[in-house]
Amino acid sequence: MPESMPQGLITNILTPFYSKGKLDVEGLRKLLGRAKNNSVLINSSPEGILLHNAIRNEVIIETMKIISGDAKIIVGITGNTAAQTIDNVRMVENCIRQLKYTGQVLLFDCPLWYHSNRGLPAYYEEFSKAISLPIILSNNPGLILNLRKTLKRHNIRTNVFKRLAHNRKISGIEHSGELHRFLNYARAGKTRPDFVFYDGDEMNFLNNPGVSGVISIGANILPEYWGEIVKSSLQPDDFRKDDANHCRLLWQKREKIKQLYLCYKANPIAIVKAALKHMGIINSDTVAERLEQAKSEEKNKIYRLLQEIVNEKDPLHCP
Repeated sequence: MPESMPQGLITNILTPFYSKGKLDVEGLRKLLGRAKNNSVLINSSPEGILLHNAIRNEVIIETMKIISGDAKIIVGITGNTAAQTIDNVRMVENCIRQLKYTGQVLLFDCPLWYHSNRGLPAYYEEFSKAISLPIILSNNPGLILNLRKTLKRHNIRTNVFKRLAHNRKISGIEHSGELHRFLNYARAGKTRPDFVFYDGDEMNFLNNPGVSGVISIGANILPEYWGEIVKSSLQPDDFRKDDANHCRLLWQKREKIKQLYLCYKANPIAIVKAALKHMGIINSDTVAERLEQAKSEEKNKIYRLLQEIVNEKDPLHCP
């Protein structure tokens, strides 16, 4: 019987470095521990694409050692070419064999980074013959627009996605961007009741929660807040919704994570890393080559908001 797909909160775990680019393994351990057995995404775009192979491999190995089967691991495999992408798949498979890892592992691919819409279903037909792990697609127009400006299209076309959804190795899609396209994908994939749709845009999820879950970078900062918001959104029959005090606290937490999102949305990886360093969770706010460091005013803005959350001293204040 196939294993179930990840649901609910999926934390997009950032790659913590020491200042000279070496992996901060203890920082990674803390980030994974804060995810509290929720599913995690590692080596994801855009930073995961830019990692050197040695770091990419080390992140996979250390994550598997730390998670030890207690949560589902989703591994970014996107390379600059189709050949690099399949090499990244082989890396994941080698890590599984090396550790004799028995937990659930899935692959996460942003195909428009290295392949056009044209011929994409045929490409995945061949690609899927060479792999054994399920794939989650990523449609991330912001990533393509910012770092791959020469590409003509930034979204997987709906008619292309409809054909991709017939591929049984492709089990889900993460969409960041316009809500209407997300709804178009959902309609196009209705022939696959087992197909999973994840929000990649945190604000879209907060305002209009999907039915499967959200992939969140902000959950690195406030995992408890995000966990409660997602659980409440995906479990509408939660009896505590009749509790006025619980509803008030939930609304307050939702507003705080919206404020945090607005603080880091301009440069999520760098600003969230700066916040995590400020909180003492990771050693450095260093980002991968080609990515911009956070500006001092961006750091100060999110530091002030974090201090406000701590000062409120409610029962679920920021740790």
